[in-house]
Amino acid sequence: MNYQTISATAIALVVLAGSALTCTAEDAKESTHDGTIVSITSTELVMKGKDDKEHTHTLAKSAKMTLDGKDCKADDLNAGLKIRATTKTGDVKAATHVEAISKNAMFANTHEGKFVSATSSKLVMTGDDGKEHSHTITDDTKVTCDKKDCKASDLKSGTKIRVTTKKSDEKAVTCIEAIVKDGDFAQQI
Repeated sequence: MNYQTISATAIALVVLAGSALTCTAEDAKESTHDGTIVSITSTELVMKGKDDKEHTHTLAKSAKMTLDGKDCKADDLNAGLKIRATTKTGDVKAATHVEAISKNAMFANTHEGKFVSATSSKLVMTGDDGKEHSHTITDDTKVTCDKKDCKASDLKSGTKIRVTTKKSDEKAVTCIEAIVKDGDFAQQI
């Protein structure tokens, strides 16, 4: 038996596992901020958030920008457009992704449908097409019922929900909004 081959394979597996853990840890640090553009240049984004206050973000050199799902440049984005800025939790001033919408009704990583079931780590829902699909729930997943904090276990089958997922992982849920009594979701801006 060749111990050098085994050692090289073991090292490769450890490096691969470490890379996967680092990627997962980085994904967990992703956070989003919804609002509208006040001004944007190739290096800076000024936006008005849901709280109606202006926030300034530095655009990372590698920041990805999209308009209605298509790649674009800062010059293509105008004041007043609805946006979702993605930042790293450790540096909420540095935007790594700016998604703008003008024609689309929702951001790309937002899904609406009906609640089917949930465990501590899994959400099952039906989409607009009536087909069931599942998402991963984490300890950081924010859940609201009629715009008030609640738990996924509070939701009833058939409840209308809007799910927001991470850009880097469409299965990982960051937010579940449920409508139980109120007639509409919180306005998405």
